[in-house]
Amino acid sequence: MENKIIDPILLKKLERFKLNTNILLNQGYNGGRKSNAKGSSMEFSDYKEYALGDDFRKIDWNAYGRFQKLYVKVFEEERQARVNIFLDTSLSMDFGDPKKSLIGKKIAAALSYISLSHLDAVKIYSNGDDELTDTPYCNGKNAFRQLLKHIENTSFLSKNDLFQLIKKRNYKKGITIILSDLYSEHVEEAIKYLSYRNQTVIVVHVLSKAELEPDLKGDLRFIDSETEEEKDLSITNTVLKAYEKTLKNFIMKNKESCRKYGGKYILLSNDLSIEEMLFDRLVKHGILR
Repeated sequence: MENKIIDPILLKKLERFKLNTNILLNQGYNGGRKSNAKGSSMEFSDYKEYALGDDFRKIDWNAYGRFQKLYVKVFEEERQARVNIFLDTSLSMDFGDPKKSLIGKKIAAALSYISLSHLDAVKIYSNGDDELTDTPYCNGKNAFRQLLKHIENTSFLSKNDLFQLIKKRNYKKGITIILSDLYSEHVEEAIKYLSYRNQTVIVVHVLSKAELEPDLKGDLRFIDSETEEEKDLSITNTVLKAYEKTLKNFIMKNKESCRKYGGKYILLSNDLSIEEMLFDRLVKHGILR
C-alpha cells in the first residue's frame, strides 16, 4: 500500500484509535458503536433494580452485598454508525505548501481507516457541478483500498460551494466530518441543517501557515482562485493587524457555529505533520480516543 497519501506504518498506529462521539444509534447492523437500545452485548451500561421477569443471571451479587437490594446489570448493544466525510474540493483548498488539499486527503484517509476498522460504514462526499458527488457506503477494512483510490484521484478544481450543496441532500442519523478551509458564507446554515438531520458534526478547519501568519510586505496583487477577481494592496503593519483581527473573528465565528449546534471544531495548520494532527490535535480535542 505504498502511496503518497498514507503509509502502512501510520495505518498500524491508527488501529489503536476510534472516533470519540456521543452518538447513540437506535437501529442498524451490529457494529462497533454503542446504541441506546439495551441488549446482551458485553458492553456494560448501568444498573437497575431487579423486577419480576428480569434475567436473574444478570443480578450483581456484589451490589446486593452492599445495599441488600437486588440489582441487575444493563448492557448496551453496539450498532454500526454511518460516517459521512465531506472533503471540500474547492479551488481555494489547492493552496499552501503542503497544499491544504493534500492535508484534507490525508485526514480523510486516516479517519476512513479508523471508522472502517471499528465496523462503521463510510461514505465520502465532495463538491460536484450542481450537486455533491459521493461514493457508496463502504464497510470493513477490506473496503479501505477502494476509498483510498477515490481519495487519491480526487481533484480540487470546484468553484461550487460545498456548504450550499450539503443542504440539497437528506442524511440518515450518523456522524459527519467536514474537511474544509470554510471559505463560505453558508457554513453555519449547513451545520444547522446537518444537526437537524441527526448528524453529530465534526468540523476540521484546515488553513495554511501562510494564511494564519502571513509573511508579506510591499505592494502586491491578490487574485481570488475561484472568482479570479484581482485586488492591489500595499501591505503595511496596519493592514496586517486588520487582517489578524479579521482572521480571529473568522475562526471564532466558525467555532461558535459548531458549538451552537452541538458540533466539534478543530483548527489545523499545514505546517503540522499528519501524526501531530491525528495523535496530538485530534486526540487533544476529543475527536479521537
